[in-house]
Amino acid sequence: MKIMCINCQNNKVNKHGGISSDGINNAKALAQYIIKNNYDLVGTQEMSVYFTDNLKKYLPNFNLPGKYRNDFPIINKIIPKLKEYKENNKIITKYKVIYERTIKLPWFPRKFKELKYSLKRKSLMRRIASSALLETEYGKIYMINTHLDYAIKDIQKKQLNKIYKHIYIVSKKYPIILTGDFNMEYNTDIFKEFIDKLNKINIRRIEINDKTNSLKHKNKTAIDHIFISNKFDIVNYGVIDDKDLVNMTDHKPIYVEVTNSSNN
Repeated sequence: MKIMCINCQNNKVNKHGGISSDGINNAKALAQYIIKNNYDLVGTQEMSVYFTDNLKKYLPNFNLPGKYRNDFPIINKIIPKLKEYKENNKIITKYKVIYERTIKLPWFPRKFKELKYSLKRKSLMRRIASSALLETEYGKIYMINTHLDYAIKDIQKKQLNKIYKHIYIVSKKYPIILTGDFNMEYNTDIFKEFIDKLNKINIRRIEINDKTNSLKHKNKTAIDHIFISNKFDIVNYGVIDDKDLVNMTDHKPIYVEVTNSSNN
């Protein structure tokens, strides 16, 4: 089973469907890459509504569970321009979706100082985690995909805690796959604590530590991460550096290939 995590940057081109002035179609390129490389599960971040609609045309045999984090139908009708800012963290999968849920995460600071800072950093936005129960060749698997705050540590910690509480309950019944742009390096204190808690319930982080985020952050390591239950054995993993995906994101996608553990 092959799993990928990719931030489909909601830039000017992708916001309008992913087709640039020179005719490059980012949505089509992503769909072709998924099919060509036989990916079973893809966790995405920052996909706009028009990029998603375009992508679906090229993935007719795939399911895309997950809702939008800013979906206000009445306001969007009054101000159609706002529809461009609708983003999702959809899961792309060829598997049957038994059940899906979009989890709302804490996102609003309690302290005025933090609120002021988040406005300055433009980080004040709703955050969600998309989840789905899937029927696979390995049995039922529960996947969660998210995109967390990048400025306020207290908000990040609350978001991680909510995700962990959800995983803790669901992991009692199903193997877990967790993907996302966590906006945290693996060696930051609050993220290390999150990793340790998941390890205790037999879910491990894939050791992808090479830089994955924007080039403007020169000294950072990976902020995009994949976690899997110990039910799976790791076959291969790493950072994807593909010319066909360069135009659609300021991140480098990551992947892991797994198989069912011989101990299960």
